[in-house]
Amino acid sequence: MTLFPLLSSSSSSPRVSHNNNNNCRSSSSSSRCFSSKSSFSTLSRGKGGKIHQNHYSTIATRATRSNDSNNNINNNSKYIEKAKVQDLLSNLERWLRENGSEMNEKCEFGFSSMMEEDNTLMIRKNTCGIFNRGSKSSSTSSSRSNISSDDNTSIKKNESILKVGDSVWMTAEKAREDADGKCGKILKRLAAQGEAAPAWVELSVYLVCELEKGESSFYAPYLSYLREATVLESPLFWSTEDVNAIAGSQLLDDAAGYDSYVRGTYESLNLSNDGVPEDTFLWAFGILRSRAQQPMRDGSEVTLVPGLDMLNHKARYSENDFGVGGKKKKPDWQVYEAGMDDGAMGSPMAAITNLFGGGGKKEDARGSSGSGKSSGAKSENNNIKFASFRAQQDTIQPGEEIFMDYYASINFDERPLDGKTCVDYGFVDPVERNGGYELRIGIPENDPNREDKIDICDVSQQIIGGGDDPTFYLKAYEDPDPNLRVFSRLLNIQGSDAFLLEALFRNNAWELISEPVSKENETQACETMIAGCKDALLQYETSIEQDEDMLSIQDISDEKLLSIRVLLGEKKALRNTLRYFETIRASVDRLEYYQERRLRQLNLLDEDGSSTYDPFNDFIA
Repeated sequence: MTLFPLLSSSSSSPRVSHNNNNNCRSSSSSSRCFSSKSSFSTLSRGKGGKIHQNHYSTIATRATRSNDSNNNINNNSKYIEKAKVQDLLSNLERWLRENGSEMNEKCEFGFSSMMEEDNTLMIRKNTCGIFNRGSKSSSTSSSRSNISSDDNTSIKKNESILKVGDSVWMTAEKAREDADGKCGKILKRLAAQGEAAPAWVELSVYLVCELEKGESSFYAPYLSYLREATVLESPLFWSTEDVNAIAGSQLLDDAAGYDSYVRGTYESLNLSNDGVPEDTFLWAFGILRSRAQQPMRDGSEVTLVPGLDMLNHKARYSENDFGVGGKKKKPDWQVYEAGMDDGAMGSPMAAITNLFGGGGKKEDARGSSGSGKSSGAKSENNNIKFASFRAQQDTIQPGEEIFMDYYASINFDERPLDGKTCVDYGFVDPVERNGGYELRIGIPENDPNREDKIDICDVSQQIIGGGDDPTFYLKAYEDPDPNLRVFSRLLNIQGSDAFLLEALFRNNAWELISEPVSKENETQACETMIAGCKDALLQYETSIEQDEDMLSIQDISDEKLLSIRVLLGEKKALRNTLRYFETIRASVDRLEYYQERRLRQLNLLDEDGSSTYDPFNDFIA
């Protein structure tokens, strides 16, 4: 995996529905790597080299520095005054409309969590979203519980919710077009030095530079909302105490991998010499990871779409849009070119295709983007493209929040594990839990049959990552992928079993070892996995039972609750895999192995396992 092209997850200021006050807002190549020896160390990364202490100390040091800073860009205060939020949301909505975007008149930007503190109404950050307000005259100050429903105010499936013109999008292309601004000068300097900055870096620098402009920025209403009404809740932005609590976990490894990558990029590009603060650059990265949406989330297409990123996540939200085999047909939103009817298009994917160059070119009538205030209202003709979101539910009643499934275009069995979602968004889905452990198993460099084993993996095409980087996803409540058992056999083939690695068997070697090879091999394959799981579980600070007891604490912090849920998924996946291989190991005396199977195929063994060979018959012959 790699970051941005490599980060495989997806979206908005990660938040899910906050029924239990848990905020919801992939990843680095930092997962544990098992060795083929029973005494292997679990503290090695998939890309080689020892981990944990160095990466742990960097992210903990950064957390300490950020917490001590008076100007910490990621304001960790969880609440903001209601009046302030209303002003921010009102300014954001007005700015969007002035620049050619449209919102259903039944909808509004609102919030779902409020409390009173010192006679002041306070809104919980990251609970803002898009709601059916029930009528044109209602506002965010209304009590949604008192709104009645009728056919005129409910929202039907496929009804347009929001259309956002590309004049307000933030893109790497606009960053490069800012020729006379600070951002443009930084990118020119990098280009002159031969530094190929990826799109996410260009957009992050653009975000930082626009933030510095304050009220003079074209994006001021959007950036003010991000700066004041949101908080990044990924472990990248946790306090030192909260980071310490996830020591030994894959969650920390993943967060540390992000942190190391972003900090390393910042330092290698010498952005400090350009007046770009490190913490602000990391904040910009966090904004991109938590708010950019597929299909404009990764690689050169990474884009921030103000307004669209107000939609919060809910898994399986568009339950009627499943394709064959549980696949979603499309993301929950689409992009179309101005002048086209997004609702009448033959295929949602056709609209997305237009984003990547189809449908012909249109002249851009806009002035230079991002350099100064908006010159006035924009019409559809001043926007080349629109991001469009339509209602995904059959009926959305007044007062209800409107959601998006961030992973709508990904098969359910392929969605990122909770740890990846947590690092990107700062939440795990409270309904669609996907706790697990990403396991990478390296074939040792000193294995005399290493190249043959890698080749067999590649020829089989049965495992993620092939022979160079075999990757398996352990789940908390599912048996491991059967290919993990096969791979563990392959990993431990040696001695008299090594004949199966000969070129003669290459094309069907995986099939041959998909059943037990020999008692010794099966035992070693099980012991490799058992020892690895036990060793991994020992790295955690707490046990599964201790974590489950912690869940009953009433005043537990959001960060602590989130970390427990993710770590429980990791630990239960490891425990489940451990028990699975312990069960197999207990049955090795009852299994049939390659030699017996081969003799039976030659009719040299009967059903009881006794030899049918009669030397007397050979003598008579």
